[in-house]
Amino acid sequence: MATNIDVKESIYDEKSDFNIKKFKIGSIRIDRPIKTIDAKVVKKDDIEIIRNFSTPIFEYSKVVNLKAINNILRETNDIKIKKFFGFKTWMVNYPYIFTHTFTFNPYVEFENVDDISGYFYYYYDFSDPILLISNIKIERYDMVTKKKMPIISIDDYIKFVNDVYHLLDYKNKKPIFVPVSLRFGINDIKKLAKYYIKNDFLCVWFDFEGSAITKPKISRIRAFVREYERAERLDDLVIYSTNIKREIISNLKSEKTPASDVLTPLTGSNLVGVNREPARPIGITLSNEERKELRKHKAREFDPSTYYYTKVAKNDSHTHDLFMRQSYNILFNSQLLDTEFRTQTEHLLERGELEEYITKKQMIKEYKRGELGKVLFHKKVKKITEWF
Repeated sequence: MATNIDVKESIYDEKSDFNIKKFKIGSIRIDRPIKTIDAKVVKKDDIEIIRNFSTPIFEYSKVVNLKAINNILRETNDIKIKKFFGFKTWMVNYPYIFTHTFTFNPYVEFENVDDISGYFYYYYDFSDPILLISNIKIERYDMVTKKKMPIISIDDYIKFVNDVYHLLDYKNKKPIFVPVSLRFGINDIKKLAKYYIKNDFLCVWFDFEGSAITKPKISRIRAFVREYERAERLDDLVIYSTNIKREIISNLKSEKTPASDVLTPLTGSNLVGVNREPARPIGITLSNEERKELRKHKAREFDPSTYYYTKVAKNDSHTHDLFMRQSYNILFNSQLLDTEFRTQTEHLLERGELEEYITKKQMIKEYKRGELGKVLFHKKVKKITEWF
């Protein structure tokens, strides 16, 4: 079965985890890190911007609770089923994939995965040309105790991935990506990597669950990837990262905020998914005034020369109005990111390294006094024989 991707060529940056992998998914040729398009907000009227993407791939990200699963298993209305999966008829000619995150432990609510196999049958048919096994939130916040409560253990998580993998692989022709929750501790992350390597799971997706690319996340991803390197399977590994917080820090009053999503390829990702903001605690909702202020804050444009998201000038009313439109804002910035990923790729191919290019960015130099530059890039360790 076609559960893995045949990587034709791999090119690595020696000082970071940025890499160029050349492969095909379906009829799509990938030869650099690419950015997906958020299917949740895009409209048919945005088709002209979509055409500017060299490789347009739609992604529909969704947090799925137990009630939603039970509803879709009982549903008989085709229109409602399509709505659940965010599918729009005009998207039929584009690659369309799903990144779903469960908020419950299937083994607590059901006897086995086969009890919800109907959900995965729908999922298989709607998602093309690749499949991403649903991630599961490993913990939840209890409003009564004010503490984080576990949802699923690492052993049940592995069992779930294995069960769904074999369910989806029946007469399958699509690569299957297995999930990694970055909320696991680093020892569990390494345990997951070793299990995936042992079972030849070479397509992986990291679910940031609305968090930014920060020092701890980079360390966990690096620990996971190093297991593949030690097993000499790094050239076969394809990484998809998604649900990434757009900015590291979102300050409503600041004219510029540090970008998080643009750093994704530097952590090793070959496919970069959609943005997601952290979930708000249950019972807390925004007022109309707060929503208005949030829209104003999000009316920002990614600046590839600095790696900041900057406020659109209010005196440019036309541009400001465009960025107040959610679909335009997200699509335009996604295009800017995709273009920057191409620039990063070209720089590596031309110069053989990325450190000089990235660390000169104003945000990289200023955020926590250059912390990100130090974490993303590491010195090449000399072999003992090189000293003599």
